[in-house]
Amino acid sequence: MINKVHFGKRISSYRRNLELSQTQLAEKLGVTPQAVSKWECGTALPDIDLLLTLSHLYQVSINDMLEEPNLVSKLANRPFDMDGIAYFVSKTEREHNVAWAQQIVNDSWIARNWESQMSSISQARHNIAQRIVSHGGVILEIGTGPGGGYMPCILKHNPEAVVIISDLSPTVVNEWKRFLDKEMDPPNVSYAAFDFCEIPFSDCSIDVVSDGGGIGNAEGDKGNALKEAWRVLKPGGLLVTSTGFVTKETFASLPAYAQRVLQEKRPDIFIDLYEETVLAGFRKIDSIISGYWYTADDDSSIANLARELGVNLKFTSYVRFCEK
Repeated sequence: MINKVHFGKRISSYRRNLELSQTQLAEKLGVTPQAVSKWECGTALPDIDLLLTLSHLYQVSINDMLEEPNLVSKLANRPFDMDGIAYFVSKTEREHNVAWAQQIVNDSWIARNWESQMSSISQARHNIAQRIVSHGGVILEIGTGPGGGYMPCILKHNPEAVVIISDLSPTVVNEWKRFLDKEMDPPNVSYAAFDFCEIPFSDCSIDVVSDGGGIGNAEGDKGNALKEAWRVLKPGGLLVTSTGFVTKETFASLPAYAQRVLQEKRPDIFIDLYEETVLAGFRKIDSIISGYWYTADDDSSIANLARELGVNLKFTSYVRFCEK
């Protein structure tokens, strides 16, 4: 069945990409502006002759205009279960994650984080989203998490952006789908649950990989995650990645017992991943220090460990723009 609303959103986006008004498009097609408005509002469909003309004008197939995208199937390099979400991992939450996942649902983390981002997007995040969207093509948001990474900013900047929302947690992906279907029903968003240390997409198939902290929180090898991002990106593709780390100076200022425990339990927090990014193959890497945050203001596992040790860790945050 054709989703008229999604069709309308797609053709509206195509028109705006050509910098045409509804009136200008109507003149080209020999119809009224009211007819164009009805198509784009999803209350009517053009007849087949006009669909063909629109197809030539927008340089997309009639099927691409009318049908719901099956983007994951086109990109996947391995089998998966499809149930609104592409599951490359079990639909059941991993045992050690069950309590955390249930808290996300019970406390409406997704809705609260979305509202927070929509109400107070910093200029810096707005600029990052603008750069991601302006690059064009398929955007893969990895490790979306309950915070959403850069995805909320991307969709605010362009609700018709082609985005794959992904996370290792099936609960996170499912909650984002449930929320976004109700909140804005974006026409070009797909959902997938997978481990981004082993991305299940073909080589050179993605235009932008956006990572709002996922790689920094990877459960697997972070270097492998960067290599996987490089592998799936097209030549000239863009990785936008951000995370935080504890500098040598901050570490040296900690009590000796805290240094010992942190080195034993969380050695990853001292790695800025620059060398791993170079080794992954990226030819151009621009790093920008974006700010600082403290574990006293956070509810993460590292924040809980810091509180147990009686220290307040300072993390230096960065954003990197890496070109393949």
